Amino acid sequence: MSVFLLGVSMAELDFVMCHECHYTKTKYHAARRNKSGDKKIYRCLKCGSFTTPDDGFWKMKHSGEIVSAGIELYYAGVSLREISSLFWRLFGVKISQVGVLKWIRKYSKQVKKFAEMKRPSLSGHWGVDEKFVKIKGKKGYLWLVKDRKRGFVIAKILSEDRKANNAGKLFRRAKKVGQPKEIRHDGYPGYPKKVEKYFPGTDGHKSKGFWHKHNNNSMESTNSEFSGRYKTMRGFGDFASADAITDGWVIHHDFVKRDRNRNKTNAERCGIKEIPTIAPWLFMIKTAKFLETITTANF
Repeated sequence: MSVFLLGVSMAELDFVMCHECHYTKTKYHAARRNKSGDKKIYRCLKCGSFTTPDDGFWKMKHSGEIVSAGIELYYAGVSLREISSLFWRLFGVKISQVGVLKWIRKYSKQVKKFAEMKRPSLSGHWGVDEKFVKIKGKKGYLWLVKDRKRGFVIAKILSEDRKANNAGKLFRRAKKVGQPKEIRHDGYPGYPKKVEKYFPGTDGHKSKGFWHKHNNNSMESTNSEFSGRYKTMRGFGDFASADAITDGWVIHHDFVKRDRNRNKTNAERCGIKEIPTIAPWLFMIKTAKFLETITTANF
């Protein structure tokens, strides 16, 4: 059964890069047909190997539209089991729960490189917090720092413990993105010293409750949003999987999820407006691959 989903329009490369030697001078050789349609085959003029154009979904059994739809459904809160069932009932596409999970791990890491290239315009009012997660049956912690006024998650790390050096690692990552005017945090004693070390002169305020002027409600709201996705998972299988899935969640939170009242993503509130409303994950995956090809091609 053929499936058509709405794609995205974007710039395309005017060359086909060889997957073996990364040489850009190739010659059209033939075409073959599979379930996704016709595939053009090119021959590298340097090493002689055969290759096909890579739009980010090279050697994938299913189309980019299907793959990106599965990823977006997952981060919207749909379970792996239900995604698998939906694709079969609606499109006649067979994909296992493990298959969807592999998509999420692979492309969350790929799009992370694209997201890290963006420089959001931040308000300078930051919040930081850590949250307990279960990784392979053991304790782990998800550390987040975000712009409280614009909702953008600035940096994220995962750790196996709750030591203060993890807060330092988080702040080092955040420092590459911007400089805060103030940082609000909970009562964890490791935060004040690390704020002073990495952001000297910055006001650090300990949260004093929901109704206090120095509350950290915005950060708690983000933790609740993550819990909505996490609580149905019963923990992460391993550290690498947890890192990839939480990377994807941060990307979805910043670039895809739209505020109900403002009808804007957090990225748009920070001046990043090139991500389309339609098929945003598809656009980011293709753009990430486009940029990777440009930087690795052997001209």
